[in-house]
Formats: sequence, structure tokens, C-alpha cells
Amino acid sequence: MTIAPVLDTDALGRLGEQLGDTDMLCGFIRRYEAMLDQRVERLQHALSTQDHEDWMDAVLSLKTASAMAGAKALSALAARLQEDFAKRPPAPVHWPPMERLAEIMETLRRLAAETARQLQLFVQQLAGVI
Repeated sequence: MTIAPVLDTDALGRLGEQLGDTDMLCGFIRRYEAMLDQRVERLQHALSTQDHEDWMDAVLSLKTASAMAGAKALSALAARLQEDFAKRPPAPVHWPPMERLAEIMETLRRLAAETARQLQLFVQQLAGVI
């Protein structure tokens, strides 16, 4: 399995060009980072309550927001999880074993933390360039 880089700095550069303002780019990145833990916790809640619909909505939100924020690895992981869970019929959902669910969440949390760390470094580098 190929692992995507944590950040796609080219995508962040393109977003910065579209926004036309480094401050707006930094603000977007900071908002994404501020909401990252909430997105991961929403996934945890959906697993805990075994709410397939909420899981699918939350994983789509994480995938899309991460792709926009240049969080390539997190977006790719969310896409794989979305695909895997989409194959499971919504009623009744046959959830993976609890051990596997714990592994999924641990992987998501670690990758989210590394993504946040790298985004902070990216913003610091941008601020140093100004």
C-alpha cells in the first residue's frame, strides 16, 4: 500500500493563489486545524453509537475538508474508510470488530495530529516569508 505524503504543499500553494492573500490562506488553514479534532471526535461518536449515516457524513466531511486544506494523507485515509463503509448496508450495518474500530480511530488520531503539526509549520514558514 502506498502512503500519501501528509501535506500536499502544491495544493496549498494553489489555494493560496486562488485566495490571492496569504493571510486568508493562513486563516483557512487555522480554521481547518481548529476543527480537525472535532471531525475526528464526530467519527468516534458515530462508531460508538454505530450510526452508519453519521459516520458516512462525518468521513465525507473529513475527506473533503482535508483535500481542500492540502491534508493529502488524511483525505486519502478518509476516502478509503468512506469506500469501505459504503459497502456495508445501512441496516443492519455489520461493523468491523471493536479491535479494528479502535485501530482505525488510533490511526486517524495519529494522522490528524501529524497533519496539524505540519500545517502549523507550513503557516509559520509562510509567516516568515511575509
